[in-house]
Amino acid sequence: MNNKNKKCSKCNEQKPIEDFHKNSGRSDGYRPRCKNCENNPPKKKKCKVCGNEFQPLTSLNKYCSFDCARNAKNLAKRKNLGQKKCIQCGGLFKPYTSLDKFCSAQCRFDHQKAQRSRNWDKEKAQGISGENNPSYRNGFYTRKSKKNAQGEKIFIKNSKILKQIMIDNLGYVCCQNCQTSNSPRFETHHIVYRSEKPNHEHLHDLRNLIVVCIQCHNEFHKKKSMRNDLVEERKLYELFGQDVRDK
Repeated sequence: MNNKNKKCSKCNEQKPIEDFHKNSGRSDGYRPRCKNCENNPPKKKKCKVCGNEFQPLTSLNKYCSFDCARNAKNLAKRKNLGQKKCIQCGGLFKPYTSLDKFCSAQCRFDHQKAQRSRNWDKEKAQGISGENNPSYRNGFYTRKSKKNAQGEKIFIKNSKILKQIMIDNLGYVCCQNCQTSNSPRFETHHIVYRSEKPNHEHLHDLRNLIVVCIQCHNEFHKKKSMRNDLVEERKLYELFGQDVRDK
């Protein structure tokens, strides 16, 4: 029978070693708290941030959740920050983090607006507008009329519907051409191009849209013949006419 005693780290009482659970990972081979203290959880406390009562796991717990602990840490950091000068209006303010430069969202907006106005060059803007713009492709970015803008809204809406259907059926988004799900971005491609049937009423129809990875999207635009099987399979000639077959 072992007659050694050990001091409990919680109740600070000297108790026989038999009153402690064994723990081979510690130097003395026993846990620091006695069995009685381990079986009886600590009393309920009030959270120092939100004030709600909670059951702590240990006597060291001060906050009821990780969110409250994070908020307490942020408040402590903010107390250590002094006042800063807003780079827009010049007024003094108390920053929330060390990265804050503006006293308000309005000052941030005014500063960004001033930067855009300062960097804007009318001649340069005219030189990259319309077909001279590097992003111009088949009239995609021209949007000369309200009808085109409305068609773009339909395209975005149907694109989201198409991806949601895929998520509902498979649980993830993948390329409908090569079946890969490993792509940095998935794009919605028009099987019958915009340039073929501009402003057509069925241009953004779900039958004419396919979700593809970036690589397949580039291949579709390089090789127009890739879409012929899809035109036949989805009977797109019924929507656009016989001239869209065998391209």
